[in-house]
Amino acid sequence: GLTVAVFGGSGYVGRRISQILVEAGCDVISISRSGKPPPYYCNNYIETDSTSTSTNDGGEGDESKTNANWSERVSWIRYDMDPKKRQINGEKLDQSKIYQLELPKIDAAISCIGNVNPDREWVKSTFFGLGFDDDRLYYENGVLNEYAVQMSKKAGAKRFVFISVSYEVAKMLEGPLAGYISGKRNAEHIAYELFGSSNEAIVLGPSLIYGGKRFCKLGDIYRNFVQSNIAKFYVSGNEALRNLSSAPLEDWVEKAIFSPPVKVDVVARVAAAAAIGLVSKDFVGERRQGFYDTDGKPVLYDDVVFIDGTKELERVDKIVRPELMLEVVKEREPQEVRAGPAQVVESVKTTYFAQYEESDSNKEHDNTSRSVAPYAEGALIGKGPLLFPLPVVTFFGAIFYLISSGQFTSN
Repeated sequence: GLTVAVFGGSGYVGRRISQILVEAGCDVISISRSGKPPPYYCNNYIETDSTSTSTNDGGEGDESKTNANWSERVSWIRYDMDPKKRQINGEKLDQSKIYQLELPKIDAAISCIGNVNPDREWVKSTFFGLGFDDDRLYYENGVLNEYAVQMSKKAGAKRFVFISVSYEVAKMLEGPLAGYISGKRNAEHIAYELFGSSNEAIVLGPSLIYGGKRFCKLGDIYRNFVQSNIAKFYVSGNEALRNLSSAPLEDWVEKAIFSPPVKVDVVARVAAAAAIGLVSKDFVGERRQGFYDTDGKPVLYDDVVFIDGTKELERVDKIVRPELMLEVVKEREPQEVRAGPAQVVESVKTTYFAQYEESDSNKEHDNTSRSVAPYAEGALIGKGPLLFPLPVVTFFGAIFYLISSGQFTSN
């Protein structure tokens, strides 16, 4: 089987990709800050629409038919891609002494690295206290993924798969969260430079991802609504009104909000299939452009294999699922026992853990000691600062109510 490295392989999307790859017979190496996911994510089958068991378009998987020990066949490497955060006992190491992870030979890599969390501290320069540091977002979504691309190429990877965002989401965020979008674009560019000449740089552009235990019912309700006739009538009506202007403008916030969300297992299946080599340039058309930087100058995206949005992801999923299923069936047939990835990278792990196991910066991402799964598979972790505007909104809401109800008028 192929050897595939999954950066961020213990996260919400990454662990599903890792499981699907294992079931398809691949040797999987996961690189993440937290290492192996906690038991409630890997002792039993993850509740997903896994391609290995699902026979409908988005239906439920059959737990009894899956490999419950899939996590034991993944080599979980605990490693922070950010060299500035590699510490021991809270003290930063001299950069020249920091151990640089070197992967064994791999065939492909997938990066799920990404972060759009707000700043942790109250931002005094904003009215509501909520802020997003563009430099940080660019670094965490661009530079760290650049490291992943370079590490993969050095390890001999033939193709690189990157989880980015859909066209509508990118258009909506290119101004408000310029660092996030620029970082994603930089990562795509590096992947294109190192893998794009042979069309082996593949980018997935999901909108909102949901499923598993992360807002599954709410996601279905939201999806049904944005695909309803009422929503379509509303969007088309607004579009018609805007077109009456001599210089109509696109409402990308509206387009992004009314884009249907995609199930996490669809994204995971397509990513896994792309890494195996089941996705090609023929699957997609020309990439849409029309982006601008903060100075208003046009920005061109590279011509990677880009699977854009829920509709395209689901279309490609239907194409690759039968072939991916064949890989799973072949893997379940009796065969000689072969060395797993844990044996392949044992020396790497031993060298690495000797220097890094006690890193305080890493411990904050270690969920292995948790006995109870976090709500919605950790969807709300790091999102607390989104509540910063609440006191200000409540105050002005109360003022508005008092004024509108006549509380400040004298009889």
